[in-house]
Amino acid sequence: MTACAGLRELPAGAVLSRRGHPIPSSQLLLDGLIGRSVPGADGSVRQMVALQVPGDFVDLHSFPQEVLDHDVIAITPVTVAAFPNARLRELIAGDHVLAMALWELTTIDATIHWHWSFRMGALRARAAVANFLCEMELRLRLADRSQGGQFRLPMTQSDIGEACGMTSVHVSRMLRELRQAGLCTVESGRVTIHDHDGLRRMGRFDPQFLHLGKVTGFSPD
Repeated sequence: MTACAGLRELPAGAVLSRRGHPIPSSQLLLDGLIGRSVPGADGSVRQMVALQVPGDFVDLHSFPQEVLDHDVIAITPVTVAAFPNARLRELIAGDHVLAMALWELTTIDATIHWHWSFRMGALRARAAVANFLCEMELRLRLADRSQGGQFRLPMTQSDIGEACGMTSVHVSRMLRELRQAGLCTVESGRVTIHDHDGLRRMGRFDPQFLHLGKVTGFSPD
């Protein structure tokens, strides 16, 4: 990857990009989880608005915008590859295939945002948590981080609450109800899905928003 300027390993809690600050590079997540969060005006609260998994560019939209309107924070220890925006501009100027590929990544990122808006606004608590777990299983399976309905999700209940628009106490209750219903178990940062179809029905989850039909040999089922 001639455009890559190098790799960085960062601890959980590290701020990769801060709202309003110039961003010289777009960063590709190779390992770990990263959240994009909008802080409150006084900095006392924040709202997670996106979750990035391995294979995602975590701030590609900063490429044309040069700054972000949110913070990019490592939820777990992460490894990222940096691609200087100046170098990306040189490459896409002579490579329309690369330009289209990067554009497609940003459109998929946008559809995930719309899906999060649907989850936060249209689903009740248990369905919202089920929907979130279905999304994470599918995206992590695409990144080869989930097998047989089992995957690591080292997020706190507060983190999950931010993603689903509820308190950590409410998340705990919903996870217990999903376990009692025989749909899934979340324990010690590990998720085991016992009933894929049932969890998807509970969460009203439709994988079409990820546009996986273009991924050769991958089935979302």
